[in-house]
Amino acid sequence: MKLKYKFSPNYHDSISTKGIMFDLLIGLLVVFAASDIYYFIAYGSSYGIRAIGLLISSILAAVLTEIVWCLVLKKDIKKYLNSSFPWITAIILTLTVQVSISYYALIVSTIIAIFFGKLVFGGFGQNIFNPAAVGRAVVASSFTGSVVADFVSGATPTSVFANEGWFAASNSAFNTFISKFGGLTNLFLGLYPGAIGETSVLVILLVGIFLVYRKVIDYRVPVIYIGTIFITTLIIGLMNGQGIWYPIFHIFTGGAMFGAIFMLTDPVTNPTAIPGRIVFAMGAAFFTVLIRINSNLPEGVLYSILLMNILTPAIEKMFDSHQVNSEKNNLKKVLISFVVGLIIVVGMTMFKLNYKEIAINTSALFALVK
Repeated sequence: MKLKYKFSPNYHDSISTKGIMFDLLIGLLVVFAASDIYYFIAYGSSYGIRAIGLLISSILAAVLTEIVWCLVLKKDIKKYLNSSFPWITAIILTLTVQVSISYYALIVSTIIAIFFGKLVFGGFGQNIFNPAAVGRAVVASSFTGSVVADFVSGATPTSVFANEGWFAASNSAFNTFISKFGGLTNLFLGLYPGAIGETSVLVILLVGIFLVYRKVIDYRVPVIYIGTIFITTLIIGLMNGQGIWYPIFHIFTGGAMFGAIFMLTDPVTNPTAIPGRIVFAMGAAFFTVLIRINSNLPEGVLYSILLMNILTPAIEKMFDSHQVNSEKNNLKKVLISFVVGLIIVVGMTMFKLNYKEIAINTSALFALVK
């Protein structure tokens, strides 16, 4: 894997921003279509129609927010929208929520995502946070209870396993747990309820390959992100008696694959240097595992993206040098970042587990003395 790029000679790339966003739009709609077909077949037309309604309402909220912005600042609406692509943020946000979310919650979150996540920073290309992640954070922090009772999607594998402490007592215990969702095969295919567009690893992976082929996304980011999650959870799993299924489960569930393909690869909020993007992806993976196992949150992808968005300027500064002459030094920085991150995540996880065990034993001892 090359860690360098050349600044000159400059050349004109045939791939335009509009072309990139069009390919991304096609990929997102394919993911949505696959998920919507599942809801139509598994739950009935009311679920499929509701998913479409959510998508349309979010897109309208995003576009209208930017239209109002243009009217206030007296900008050309058509020209601005053609270079801002608010529908992309709306579609990504819709794909990260469950079909049971209320229209009100999604619309408000979309408006906040567009306004506070993008427009206040100067618009498309100048935002420091991933706008869709900002909107999803609003949903997670303010609208978790804003759901429609008639549309029950049920608990996700991630949330259920998180409630059990992220570790199974044995392989047979995990098999019993995962059988409720049809096994790892169903998790890979996405044949279970969850976020509208985050469930099918197969569809997201195929779309990701298409986007890499079209040079829309940098393949290094999702590969490093998923690979780092796999290695980290494999080590943690082996140290706690878990099988090879443990890292696979972490990759197949939640928003890991969706975040890797559609959110972490956002070129606006990513470092520009290749080694910087690698560190960015590794850091997001470490935060994902750390938040999942060591916090009260069942999912860590969302907040890992936002945290790494904050750290992007620092990463840029870390690799602010001539990329050709500094290739060996940059490789050293990448390896050090990986080792340090791995030690911190594994160390904190084992400390938490040992501390919990000590606390349980101490409580039992005090109860015995009494």
